[in-house]
Amino acid sequence: MRPATTLNHLDLWIARGLTLGTVAVAFPLAAVAVFSFGADRNVTADRFAVVYSVGLFAGFTTSLWPLPSLRDWTRFERLQSLCLVFLVVSCITHLSWEFVWLIAHEAIAGARDSAWAYPWWSYIDGGDARYANPTPTLIMMEVLSVANGLMGAVGLVLWRRSHGTDRRANFLFAAMAVVHLYSTSLYFGSEIIEGLPNVDTTSFLDTWIKFGLANLPWLAFPPCVVYWSWRKLNDA
Repeated sequence: MRPATTLNHLDLWIARGLTLGTVAVAFPLAAVAVFSFGADRNVTADRFAVVYSVGLFAGFTTSLWPLPSLRDWTRFERLQSLCLVFLVVSCITHLSWEFVWLIAHEAIAGARDSAWAYPWWSYIDGGDARYANPTPTLIMMEVLSVANGLMGAVGLVLWRRSHGTDRRANFLFAAMAVVHLYSTSLYFGSEIIEGLPNVDTTSFLDTWIKFGLANLPWLAFPPCVVYWSWRKLNDA
């Protein structure tokens, strides 16, 4: 399997930088806009949610784009590249935003007007108020997500060290994907069945972008990871 080296696939790395890089930069920029320049926190949060949601989907699918350097890639090579990017971003998300919320959710809930807490409050405001007043179920879902991130990180280390030949990595990736499907289905389903009491359903952006599209990647892409891992294990 050909690695996507920086020099040989510069257009791919530029595409990922423009999409996923924009998402990463949007976190501090949104906080600066609100707390240094007085931008409306809800409007800023809505714009941030659009950048985050669209940026993730675009970034995850860059290997499917008609880029010149990828013309000789097979469908399976494109799928593998998609899965690896999704796994890396998932691990970063679980071990940063979710991990910090898990250990400091009480402090975050009490710091609505603090710049350091805005990366979480930009989602809490209208997106899902459960993160300000978490239920035991939500806390356990986040515990599961953080553990999932650790498992995925181990898999990525094994994959990197073996240059993609260690079968244990694909076992871990497949397990991680299954946990994603379970926890995200529980996250969406529990709130929808209750009638979305923690989401501002009067707002299209809060309902369909913040709550919906921003979390959808963890339902849409795990099946790709399961299929890719199954193929890799069968080939081995």
